[in-house]
Amino acid sequence: MCFKAFGDRVKYWITINGPSIFSQQGYTNGIYAPGRCSNWLQLNCTGGDSATEPYLVSHHQLLAHAAAVKVYRQKYQVTN
Repeated sequence: MCFKAFGDRVKYWITINGPSIFSQQGYTNGIYAPGRCSNWLQLNCTGGDSATEPYLVSHHQLLAHAAAVKVYRQKYQVTN
């Protein structure tokens, strides 16, 4: 785990890099993986719902971020 291996040398952690880009480009426009978007956008996508999926993805990104922060604070954070 990164916290254990690098925690003594890293001052600031980023849990998810570019969360809005991931949800918008992957689930609204279908440009990035997994390439999902609504048919009404008339883009070359594999299916999906651009009206709801980006919000679900963002919600789960926030949950994952919160879980990572909790683990870091409980097990690895060094207080000065």
